[in-house]
Amino acid sequence: MRSLVTGGAGFIGSHLVEHLLARGDRVVVLDDLSTGNIANLDAVRGHPRLEVVVGTILDPGVVLECVSQVDRVFHLAAAVGVKLIVEEPLASLRANIHGTENVLMVCAETGATVLITSTSEIYAKNEADSLSEDADRILGSPLKCRWSYAAAKGIDEAFAHAYWTEFGLPVSIVRLFNTVGPRQKGRYGMVVPNLVGQALRGDPLTVFGNGRQTRCFSSVTDILPAIVQIAESTEAHGKAYNLGGAE
Repeated sequence: MRSLVTGGAGFIGSHLVEHLLARGDRVVVLDDLSTGNIANLDAVRGHPRLEVVVGTILDPGVVLECVSQVDRVFHLAAAVGVKLIVEEPLASLRANIHGTENVLMVCAETGATVLITSTSEIYAKNEADSLSEDADRILGSPLKCRWSYAAAKGIDEAFAHAYWTEFGLPVSIVRLFNTVGPRQKGRYGMVVPNLVGQALRGDPLTVFGNGRQTRCFSSVTDILPAIVQIAESTEAHGKAYNLGGAE
C-alpha cells in the first residue's frame, strides 16, 4: 500500500509514519515543518520506502504531486494547539480550512481514499463526561480566537462529508481526544509536556479553575492502529469516530 501522511513530521504524524513503514507501506510525508520537526523522523530517515517532501498543503500543485503517488492519504497537517491558534488566527484558519479542501479536492480528482484527523475541540463548551459522535457542539463567540480552531475543524468535517455525498469521495474522519506520547512538545499549549516540564524543573504546576476538572488521555501507540483500521474500512466512509481513552 502507498500512503501519504500530511503533517508526517509532527508528533502524531511521525509515529504514524513509523507504524505504516512497519506494516510494509511505501510512505510519502508532506510537511512544511512550521510546527513539525524533521528530527521526529530520525528513526526512519533513509528508509528505502520513505520519501519526505517539504511543502505546504496550501499549494494545490504540491498536494497533487504527492497524492498522485499514493493510494490513500492520512491528513494530519494542521495548525494545532490553543496557544498557536490564539497568536496566529489568520494563518491557522487558512491552513485548517483551505489546506484541507486542497487535500480533499485532489483526492477526489485522483481517486485516493482519505482519512481526516479532527479533534475533540469541535465539541467546545460541551462539558458532558462522555461525548458521542452526534453530541451537540457548544461554541463561544466567533469573535474570540479561542473558538476559531473548533470552528475550522468543524468546517473541515463538513467539507469532508460534502465531498463524500456529492462526489463519492471515500473519506472518513477521526476525532482525537488528548493524544499523548514521546516527541510531543508543550510549545503550543499541550498540557502533559508542560506539566512534566514544570515538575522536572521544580516549578509550580499550572492549574486552571479549581483543579477538580477531569480529562481522558490516550497513548499515541493505542490510537495509531485505530486510525489505520478506520482508514481501511469501507463502512467508515462519510462517518466520524471519536478516538480517546475511557479512563
